[in-house]
Amino acid sequence: MRDDNPYRLTRSVEPIHYDLFLHINPDEESFFGAETITVRVNDETTTVELNALDLDVSAARLNGEPVSVTVDPAHEIVRLQCAAPLPSGVDAQIQLEFSGKLRADLSGLYRSTYNDEHGVTHNMATTQFESTGAREAFPCFDEPDMKATFTITLETPTSLQAISNYPEHETKPSEDAGFTRHLYETTMVMSTYLLAFVVGDLRMTAPIVANGVPIRVIHTPGKEALTGFALRVANHAIAYFEDWFQIPYPAPKLDLLAIPDFAFGAMENLGAVTFRETALLVDETRAGQTELERICDVVCHEIAHMWFGDLVTMKWWNGIWLNEAFATFMETSASDAFNPDWHKWDSFGIARLGALNIDGLPSTRPIEFPVIAPSDAENMFDLLTYEKGCSVIKMMEQYLGEETFKNGVRRYLNSHLHANAETEDLWKSLEEASDEPVTEMMNTWILQGGHPLVSVDALPSGVRLSQTPFRFLGEETDPIGEIGTSWLIPVVSRELDGHEHRTVLGQQDHVINADRGPIIVNAGGIGVYRTRYSPQVLPGLCEHFGDLEMLERFNLIADTWAMVLSNQASLADAIQLFTYCISETDPNVLQVVASSLGLLQRIALEEERASVAQLTSSIFTPVIETLGMEPNDSDTPLTKVARSVAFTALGTIADDPEVRAQALQWFREEMSGVGGPSGDLASAVLATVARHGDDSEFAFMLDRYRNPLDPLDERRHLLALADFRQPSLISRLLPMILTSIRSQDGAFVLNRVIANEAVAELGLDFAFSHFDDLLARLPANSYDLAFGSLPTLISPTIYQRSAQIFSFFETHKLPAGERLLTQTLERYRVNLRFRDRYAGRLNSFLS
Repeated sequence: MRDDNPYRLTRSVEPIHYDLFLHINPDEESFFGAETITVRVNDETTTVELNALDLDVSAARLNGEPVSVTVDPAHEIVRLQCAAPLPSGVDAQIQLEFSGKLRADLSGLYRSTYNDEHGVTHNMATTQFESTGAREAFPCFDEPDMKATFTITLETPTSLQAISNYPEHETKPSEDAGFTRHLYETTMVMSTYLLAFVVGDLRMTAPIVANGVPIRVIHTPGKEALTGFALRVANHAIAYFEDWFQIPYPAPKLDLLAIPDFAFGAMENLGAVTFRETALLVDETRAGQTELERICDVVCHEIAHMWFGDLVTMKWWNGIWLNEAFATFMETSASDAFNPDWHKWDSFGIARLGALNIDGLPSTRPIEFPVIAPSDAENMFDLLTYEKGCSVIKMMEQYLGEETFKNGVRRYLNSHLHANAETEDLWKSLEEASDEPVTEMMNTWILQGGHPLVSVDALPSGVRLSQTPFRFLGEETDPIGEIGTSWLIPVVSRELDGHEHRTVLGQQDHVINADRGPIIVNAGGIGVYRTRYSPQVLPGLCEHFGDLEMLERFNLIADTWAMVLSNQASLADAIQLFTYCISETDPNVLQVVASSLGLLQRIALEEERASVAQLTSSIFTPVIETLGMEPNDSDTPLTKVARSVAFTALGTIADDPEVRAQALQWFREEMSGVGGPSGDLASAVLATVARHGDDSEFAFMLDRYRNPLDPLDERRHLLALADFRQPSLISRLLPMILTSIRSQDGAFVLNRVIANEAVAELGLDFAFSHFDDLLARLPANSYDLAFGSLPTLISPTIYQRSAQIFSFFETHKLPAGERLLTQTLERYRVNLRFRDRYAGRLNSFLS
């Protein structure tokens, strides 16, 4: 029996248990292994299929008898041909011997390197198996619904440590001198993509115990002092999720491993979660508020997967959105509970906005879409999966009520423990818990791309609501692409006296009778749609701007700005709203204003730049005057971030001399080793100094990048190097992307150089002339990021190259992330049209 997808394995034979042995030496080019896979034969067959990629299978037996091996590299399948049919209904054993090479692309079983305090380079071996990397390490049934148990044995150099998913229960000398065999407890039934092996010179914290679960942070030498925050977060997360799900943590231990070379932020391997170092290790005395929150978010996200993904797993990769979207939902909830003063659901508005900005383009996609080839699964890991998916789930929670929603999720998990499920299974459980038509509603959000625009038009005693699809590119000749047609929208509206109205808005208009003054649609700001208020409604709402909740203010500005970019509102409407933010101190509202002003600065002619700077100063100078430049005892988590947003806007958009002077003073203190900026302002100070810096500042930042105080310090100084404006300095930086900068960071540096107006052409020319070299050097999941700042190329000195840019990418395709690149180019068209409408006319709006 076979699915008609040629990339999928037959179901004639399915795994029950793996006994897997791997010999791994990080200093050797190759590894080798052997395995015995116990399988269940569902249908009589003479052929057994497994997945393997870039592996040499040197011996194969079935029930002790040799079998022939054929390879289908196009579909990443090996076939074992039996002399006699295997009868159905029996178990059989497959014995394989194989070898492969440690990879360099941060996928499968790969090599990572780091330098110790003496500058000596050390190698380690680690894994990244999601989505289909396990087949690069050992032949296996590498599909998420082909779960099995695993007994792992790793043979490694005696001087190194070896970690896998479950605790080690025995260590014994190998027959090979200088090597040790590590035997691990048999795992629960699980998917291959959740396995992990890490081998290297590692240090481990003493375990802390959360509800009986030992938790450790594992890292390279010298980083012991950076582990405390992650341990506290993990301790909180275990307790929080066990209470939320009402199901115990499913593994006997939890190791959090910091990996120097890592393509993603983290990976939810059961019991052995791997992280990029900057997403796990932190000096709390030096870190900024947003950096601490990000680490908390990532740790909570991966631990949430232990239930939603590891314990209950999607049947096929089309369902990966639910894994990631729900983990993002739980991450935000757990982080919010870790420190309620962070107001995490408010700050999530920024993340949701990024997804909506993609979702209004023709090349958007449904949240769930068919996955055929393994590369299709990689296209799932984007803003639409994580942020839009989470937003839709949060909207459903608001519609059903928190307790009803919890009951439905618990019902879903308990129905599919240690098994696999599909999206519809969750909707069914939520319907059973709520008696609401969840499937009908959610299918309008999951199975079509785009999102609605809810128009609010005035009536004599209320308003009329109607919906249309939102499109950034809305001219008649523009393609609609995968943007849908209509949605079932759970709309919550609020009159300013607090009186609420609730409705599900479909294709038919809906009238709200309200005579108590202005009405805010999308009350609380949770709904995944944009709102457009008619000219008869908007002014009355603006008069009460300060009375709105934070997300309501945020959405009002963000939605109006989207109307401007899509040519459905005037720039004057947005600027009027900006002026209401003079007394604003919420960092999320300030951030969306700063982002919009940054776009104005990019299109401004020389004679218009002063007007943009003046408007920026009028909004953000009061923030600094209210909060002060220096941290103080009255700071809250929100005011810390607000100060950083204001400082950055004044230092880069307004070019404020006082901010520049303060940034330079703090930077010189940092250079001297005495004083310096707070962690919250560190990146803003570096960006401001780099904007006006010269060779000496560049040399200090480069040295600090190479000899950092901690992983976050390394990243801050690396990215700041891309903010220098002298071509000679950037010409030194760019070749490092192909040599000394870690491959995982190269795309971030190139992205930032291209976004740097003063040297953007250097970055663009480098990318074009080294296109193939970049594809060979960078991890595949970062290809699109490398070119993600192309939409910023709208300044008077570079927008003329837009035709060349579009032409280049017509002939130069990305082997991964092509849809994301298409979305980037469409965002570029949106910005170019905005420039055509307003460049040269800004003073008439700003004066």
